[in-house]
This record gives sequence, C-alpha cells and structure tokens, in this order.
Amino acid sequence: MSLYNGRGFVACRKIGGGEAIQKTFQVSASSNEAYFLGDAVTLGSSGRVRTLKAASTTAPLGVITALYRSSNGKPFPLTFSQPTNGPYLTSGTAGFAMVNIDPDQTYVVPIGANVTEASFGAVAKVSAGAPNTRTGLSGQSLGATLSTSADSQFQIIGFAPIELLDTRTSAASPVLVEVKMLNGVFGGQPV
Repeated sequence: MSLYNGRGFVACRKIGGGEAIQKTFQVSASSNEAYFLGDAVTLGSSGRVRTLKAASTTAPLGVITALYRSSNGKPFPLTFSQPTNGPYLTSGTAGFAMVNIDPDQTYVVPIGANVTEASFGAVAKVSAGAPNTRTGLSGQSLGATLSTSADSQFQIIGFAPIELLDTRTSAASPVLVEVKMLNGVFGGQPV
C-alpha cells in the first residue's frame, strides 16, 4: 500500500516548472462541511471556498495545502495535538484555507477505477471518502466512472510517478494516478 492512499490530492509537479500559485481564502463556515488538507475545493457564490462534490458541475478552484482558524477575522495557526487530533477545520468553524490554485499543478490521487494506459486523457469527478481526523488529511479520491464529459473536474495524465510498475495494470485498487484540474476557476485565458 502506498503512503499516498488516504491523503486526498497530493501536489506532485508543475507543468512547465516553477513555483505553484497559492492563495488564502475564507472557508464557508455555514456550509456544514469540515475542511482537510488535500481536499479539492471550489469557489462558492459568497467568494468563500467549499468542498468540491462529485455531483457538482462547478469548476475546481484548487486543493487545500494549509488551514488556519479565524482570530478577529484574520488567519491564525491551528492548534492540534497529534496523534489524536490533526490540523483540520470542523464543520461550522470559521477559518481560512491556503489553496493551490495553479492550473498547471498536477496531483497524485487514488482512483476507484482500474486504469491502464488507455485511460490517459479520460476525466473523472471527485469522490468523497472518510477523512482522517487524527492526521487532518482528506479522504477524497477520484470516482470509478471515467468519461470524456466536459463537466468533469480532473483529467488523468498518467500513472503516479511513485506507483510500482507491477501494480500499474493490475486490478489492485486503489490505483494512484497523476491528474490535473480540468477547467479550473483560474485555468482560462485572462479576461
């Protein structure tokens, strides 16, 4: 089993090189959602981030890389005590999320489908999984349905660089793939 399983979306590399673009956003505390490191998120109508859902047709904003609690409306470091309580924001808690919004960032993520080289270029949506409150890591993965639908959220560009060669074409699940955001909020041409 890979160390990447059960971590949500993990930044891998940037197409074209350079540093990733990150921005801090307020989370939607009224959305009744908890936020974890590695969660794929979208920009809500209020300008605050919300967890990306499989049924959503909204474009992904990016992936959470850090979380902060709110102190007088400003980001303040979370206090946590591992190994029993990781750095995450509980449901209904005001706070901030540092989000990797770079449209050229790739991620390693588990996928619920058996993939082969023929699956490269296919797209998929986020699938909810059980997050780990002890580590503060996301439980998100990609769903088992691969398609070419334009309303999907991530595109498979290859096997994860760390995936062992003997498990790449086996029926072992979950297989790790490298993906990039499809039609991200900041992925288009400047206006």
